[in-house]
Amino acid sequence: MKASAWIGIFGCLMALAFLNNPGFANAQARNAPQPAAQVGETTVKGVHNLPNAPQAFVVCTGWHALCTASPDCTRNGDKADCDCMRVNETHIVATTEIQDTAVKRLTEIKCTNIHPCDVDQAPVCKAIKSGQYEVDSVRYEWVSTYSYRGWCGLLKGITACDLHAPGYSGDLYWAVCDVAPCTENPNPTDPDRPLSCQCRVVEDTPFVGMNGSCTGNNGGIMSSMPRWAWDFQNNTYPFPMPGYEYVQGACAPVESDPL
Repeated sequence: MKASAWIGIFGCLMALAFLNNPGFANAQARNAPQPAAQVGETTVKGVHNLPNAPQAFVVCTGWHALCTASPDCTRNGDKADCDCMRVNETHIVATTEIQDTAVKRLTEIKCTNIHPCDVDQAPVCKAIKSGQYEVDSVRYEWVSTYSYRGWCGLLKGITACDLHAPGYSGDLYWAVCDVAPCTENPNPTDPDRPLSCQCRVVEDTPFVGMNGSCTGNNGGIMSSMPRWAWDFQNNTYPFPMPGYEYVQGACAPVESDPL
């Protein structure tokens, strides 16, 4: 299959468009180990290399909610209301976090390690695009998934937050927004974050500070990912993440590497 032309998702991350090449995505899925680790915000850890195991990540295109830069979520019991961005670009879905039980089951059956789904082939992609994503008998027009919008800037503020370290004084809670249902906020406080997503809350677990600190803004908690899901030494994910090898290059300074 011929590679499609690379189209930039946004300024410094043009190379993410490789995800629009189904043949490449298929080859990546066959050759790389597929962990049950989540895209950006999860607490589940493990590796599933069995051929019939569900694909860990599926790639979709189109509109979605993006909560990567949501540092002030309002906690409400085991849920947190996070104000999130509304973006139209290639995005990644963590299959184990799908909350629509019927769509999750269909995706797990169709998209496996031995028969991975190409871009937009996963049932969850169709559900998100058509507004058929259902949680607790309610259908949602918007769903929070993961993409690399603004990632070059976010990399500068990534911080390890170990709640069990001596002298730690940051937050004890953080929010997981992977595949969370979202609604439109008719009067958003921040016009760049017009969606409200109902994310689950994680307690007493080390996480990654996304705003240069381990404390949310304005008394809230941040949408984040677990500490183990980021390799601080190499500035990368410790598991195969679709497209991140290109994002690293896009965010690096324009200069020659030493021989």
